Amino acid sequence: MRKVRTAVVGLNMGLQHAYAYHAAEQAELTWVVDLEEEKAARVAKELGCRYTTDWSAIIEDIDAVSLCTPHHLHAPQALQAMAAGKHVLLEKPLATTKADSLRIIHAAEEHNVVFMMAYIVRYLPIVRRLKEIVEKKEFGEVFSAQCWIQAYLPPAPGTWISRRETLGGGVLFSHGCHYVDLLIWLLGHPTISAAVGTNLGTEWMEGEGTAHSIMKFESGAVAHLVTSWGMKYKESPALLHLHTPDALIAFDMRTIDVIDKQGKRTVFGPVDKIPEDRGTNAVFQVEHFLDCIIKGKTPETDGWESLKSHQAIWDMYSFEENHSQ
Repeated sequence: MRKVRTAVVGLNMGLQHAYAYHAAEQAELTWVVDLEEEKAARVAKELGCRYTTDWSAIIEDIDAVSLCTPHHLHAPQALQAMAAGKHVLLEKPLATTKADSLRIIHAAEEHNVVFMMAYIVRYLPIVRRLKEIVEKKEFGEVFSAQCWIQAYLPPAPGTWISRRETLGGGVLFSHGCHYVDLLIWLLGHPTISAAVGTNLGTEWMEGEGTAHSIMKFESGAVAHLVTSWGMKYKESPALLHLHTPDALIAFDMRTIDVIDKQGKRTVFGPVDKIPEDRGTNAVFQVEHFLDCIIKGKTPETDGWESLKSHQAIWDMYSFEENHSQ
């Protein structure tokens, strides 16, 4: 079977995609694209493919594309690729508005192409194991979750990241969507979603640079998510804590630990970092994307599935807007 001819557009977030396609047996990394020609040339030389600064010029030379560009470009670029019959792996978020998100979803259906959101966290083996633990209630049913996404993003005033319109919101929408998606995937449909945010500490951003969110799920479970780009110093207890009546499940990207009456023990990990020549952490989502193309399957994080996290965040934003007057 002929390999899937792939391209990566945008070599910041997209660099992991490029390494993953290069490592994947099912793919032929054909092009890398970036507005910085020197960067594109450097990556192309390293990975043995061609490069350009104009992604639309190579659209007829590929079967599938990873779009890893600024958020406000997601809708027009995804729609252009789909209209040309190309499969699309799109970095989060879908788009900056619900209307554009729905246009992307409907275009994928209209043109019969595989469309997948790059919710990279979902596809990591350690996260798959966490899902199994929660789903099978191996340590009881989760009733409370706490998630800490504490990071520092160097100030970038005047850039697309700083503007609410081009980012789609603030840190909660841009970065937090990974973990809102994770919480929904683990705990089910949210019945209540609310948040408050501030740009104190990240005054260069129009939207919130720090957000505290709460969710309640159909099961009765509740969750609290802290998301920030303003924390230079942090010491989170883990990335995620899940409480059941009988145990604490503590998760980070390297281990899953359980604390219960038997004490503390590691039930998965530690996970080694995947080197660049093996595709980095993006290899798992890229392999799923390629498998869906070859076998004609629907990706786990297709448009409709990915819209769930976006809707929860839009509900969170609405809550603050309705209570700030």
